[in-house]
Amino acid sequence: MIRTQNFQRRWQEVKEDVILGYEKLHSNEIVVNGIFVESVESKLKEFSGRKFALLLHSGSHAISMAIKAHNIGPQDEVIIPNYSCQATLSSVAITGCTPVMCEINEHGMTDSDRLQECLTPNTKAVLATGLYGDVHDHEKIEHFCKTNNIFYLNDAAQSQFALYKGRNSLELGDTVCMSFADNKVIPIAGTYGALLTDDQNIYNSVRCLRKNGKPSRLEKFLSAGYSSHPEEHKAVQILASMKHFRKWMNRRQEIGKIYDAAFAGRIETRSSPVYSTWNGHKYAIMVADKFKAYKRLLELGVETEQHYPDNFSKLSWIKSNLHDSAMTDKFVKQSLTIPNNPHMTDDEIYQVIDAVLNSSVAPSS
Repeated sequence: MIRTQNFQRRWQEVKEDVILGYEKLHSNEIVVNGIFVESVESKLKEFSGRKFALLLHSGSHAISMAIKAHNIGPQDEVIIPNYSCQATLSSVAITGCTPVMCEINEHGMTDSDRLQECLTPNTKAVLATGLYGDVHDHEKIEHFCKTNNIFYLNDAAQSQFALYKGRNSLELGDTVCMSFADNKVIPIAGTYGALLTDDQNIYNSVRCLRKNGKPSRLEKFLSAGYSSHPEEHKAVQILASMKHFRKWMNRRQEIGKIYDAAFAGRIETRSSPVYSTWNGHKYAIMVADKFKAYKRLLELGVETEQHYPDNFSKLSWIKSNLHDSAMTDKFVKQSLTIPNNPHMTDDEIYQVIDAVLNSSVAPSS
């Protein structure tokens, strides 16, 4: 079976650093917010050029805390893409804010030309989400936010280190939310997150929020918060992967080019916008029915992923603001992610190509 991810092969590259790190953290007897967390936060500031970086338990927590730190709350609205990972929607809704869905474009991301349709007097922010490893339409979103005096929150969980006209995606927006997981640019076993900002007040607020409202034992208990204080063992994993992530990212991009050449004129693929340099996070083909295609390719020994199965505006627990979500419906039905993990062999890459081309998976166009 060709897996979408390959934990065993990645482990061979990181295990020495992970094991040594675990030994050191237990010798130090500091398991929360110690030297490894400090090192990761320092590297994130270096990579992004941001003044402040805070590790958190998840990218979802980063989004929710960013919203709270910007004093956005009940009765306020946050514009989000209508199609995304479920965390995009739930992390906004759980804060008590009202998520307002914006239809997506042909790249699977927020259609910035339709943001004006979503604007109301209650709009306080846009949560701009880069999906599949591409950056959203930064300049138009930034202009929209500045014109309407609202916050620009950059959900870079999937777009981290992708480039917008040559600029690192982590440089964009008022506050950046990112995550680490098995399939992310900087992978770990499990999930973790981070928030990046240049604003001292946002930093101070999130530092409080991430530890139940009390940043350290002897500081004042300032508010209710989250149990999201940074753990050393996750930081150890992040540091181990940071040593390799650019090599892994380059390999994913290389695999993408091989797929592009093989599928050209034969299989429709999700296109990248011209302003974005793809980081290799996900490679998606557009098929007639991704749920049937998933089963057929699994029979042929290729594991795929059905990103994503929800049209947010059609969920029973959401009050929809959208009347036309045809592009979302297309992605919900057709977008299938095929393996492009950096540990694949060339032979496995061509096995995937053969399975896609020679199976009953028909292109949608």
